[in-house]
Amino acid sequence: MESMTKEEMQRFLNREAEKGSTEEEALKALADILGIKFPKIETEKAE
Repeated sequence: MESMTKEEMQRFLNREAEKGSTEEEALKALADILGIKFPKIETEKAE
């Protein structure tokens, strides 16, 4: 598995900002590169 250093991640985010990506778009792209996903938490509805 290939990993990114903190500096490589920062350079990626800098490039995304220069392209005009929003913060959310850039972070989602970085997460995709890293192979991580934001968890979907299901909550029980109180009745």
